[in-house]
Amino acid sequence: MTEFMVRGIKIGNVISFDWRFMRAEIGLSLSLRPGDYVQFVGPETDFRQEIDYVEWGREKVKRGKSGQKVWVAVEQRVRPGDAVVIMPKSDDTG
Repeated sequence: MTEFMVRGIKIGNVISFDWRFMRAEIGLSLSLRPGDYVQFVGPETDFRQEIDYVEWGREKVKRGKSGQKVWVAVEQRVRPGDAVVIMPKSDDTG
């Protein structure tokens, strides 16, 4: 069994990946907004990034809501089933 070190709250799972446009479809269990910092985690995936946009029904929206399937741009390849975890806001006082 593989264990991952993740700090944050799971907000959904990757449903599909569009490699041509480097974007992922995510099934949300909690809300997601542009500017949120998330981590994609799976057996072959582990990276963090800021969300540039959230697209639902071919329109960019201010917030993806629980129960929706939304598209977001990704910086690396993701795989169906990868967890999407929202990271806590950190202080940049370093």
